[in-house]
Amino acid sequence: MPNVAIHCKASVADGMGHVYRQINIAKELKKRGYEISFYIPEFTPAINLLTQSQFTPRLINQESTIIKYLDKIFDLVILDLQDTTESLVSSIKQFARHIVSFEDLGTGRNYVDLLVDCNLASSEFKNIFSNTKVLFGPDYSVLHPDFSHYHKKPRVFKASINSLLITMGATDPKNLTLPLTSFILQEKNELKLTVLVGHNTKITPKINQLSNQFQLLDVLGPVSNMAQMLWEHDVVICSGGITLHEATSVGTPAFVINQVEQQQTKARFIEESGAAINLGMGNQHDVGKLREALNLKKNELELLSLKAKQLIDGRGLFRIIDAINKLIKK
Repeated sequence: MPNVAIHCKASVADGMGHVYRQINIAKELKKRGYEISFYIPEFTPAINLLTQSQFTPRLINQESTIIKYLDKIFDLVILDLQDTTESLVSSIKQFARHIVSFEDLGTGRNYVDLLVDCNLASSEFKNIFSNTKVLFGPDYSVLHPDFSHYHKKPRVFKASINSLLITMGATDPKNLTLPLTSFILQEKNELKLTVLVGHNTKITPKINQLSNQFQLLDVLGPVSNMAQMLWEHDVVICSGGITLHEATSVGTPAFVINQVEQQQTKARFIEESGAAINLGMGNQHDVGKLREALNLKKNELELLSLKAKQLIDGRGLFRIIDAINKLIKK
């Protein structure tokens, strides 16, 4: 039975996308007989999510490196940290037969066995050392298996937008959910509006107050059926993280407000592909452009949806699992 150590970051600032991604990876590997060990910072939402997913995390100090906690040789170590160093990867090699890194922008990415980054074009491989195998591009976006199912379901739009979903990630680090909800209620209070507050409990009193005032506003916490949730709404306002790829996969037009600069790069690419509308950064997002987007008509929504589905098919998870299996069997 191959054993795997997964080390990913999670915090209010970093969000939960790294953990969600690696849970999807871990579940598929577990089905194939892999033994999984998670190493994460002490962040309660991440601990709870892993526990609910039947994984017991080993908690590490935010300021420590994983090598202080590794106590045996692993067949595979998966890193979802974004910025590894050469020294970190070199030290992990003492405990790992193979190393896989996700969306790694640090110097350490040149020293892993497999580098996965769905945000980089396949042509970017030329910038990586030849001993590192790369899986670049939207074909390698890691989504829950449900997304490949909903990707195949046809989308039907009415004459204009009838339903809208707001989800600014599990932690909403820029606190955008509440002002966006208020804006939509002022601009389009006839819409069916669903707001996912995730783990951002500090806005709960005010958002619940709005829910009591507006019959068409539905407020939800973390949900387990994200593919269905996105598919059931005409459009979504989201950040440029994993949710943008999820929306793209099921063909839900996304109006993107980015929370970190690297999301802006991704959002620009998807907008240039005709698959989303990029509104810019955080609290400086383009309100006028959002107002225009809220008035899109059926043909415009259909075109966005079609272009989105052409970009991401929801099967990236399985492609990566196949690549990991081949790596382990070397």
